[in-house]
Amino acid sequence: MLCKLILTGILAGTLLLAQRGGGGGGGRGGDGDANTSSNPFTGGSRLDRISEALKLTRDQKKELRATLDDAQKEATPIHDQLMKGRQAIAEAVAAGKGQDEVAQLVAANSALDAQIAGIELKAFATIYKGLDKDQQSKPGMPMIFQGMKGIFNARNWNSMDEGR
Repeated sequence: MLCKLILTGILAGTLLLAQRGGGGGGGRGGDGDANTSSNPFTGGSRLDRISEALKLTRDQKKELRATLDDAQKEATPIHDQLMKGRQAIAEAVAAGKGQDEVAQLVAANSALDAQIAGIELKAFATIYKGLDKDQQSKPGMPMIFQGMKGIFNARNWNSMDEGR
């Protein structure tokens, strides 16, 4: 019974996070020019913010876009399965299914989460390899690495709308 209660709590928290809306852009505006802000991590599109933080060349910016576009294409069907899996877990818990059945659904969804994480890390490694030594050691690199987590949750990695 305690396990069922814990799973329900985890599931409720997961569903709340999964269902959060996009919208909350505050005063960031749409895909505005990143140069309007002195902080490279605010304003503009993700592409603009990353490009500004790392001082990318035009060719590097094209490679960044291509790398993340390709990774988005790879991640989208997996992300869609992940959302369906979360719904299945919620339905199984709500229907009072057995602990083993719920555990199998959770394990399957965990494998999908791991696939998405692998795509994110592979994209970051590709981006990192394309940088020169000075760019690799920029102070913003840890923030860019952290920003890779969940970058493909939206329909477009470069959009300001992070919800699905």
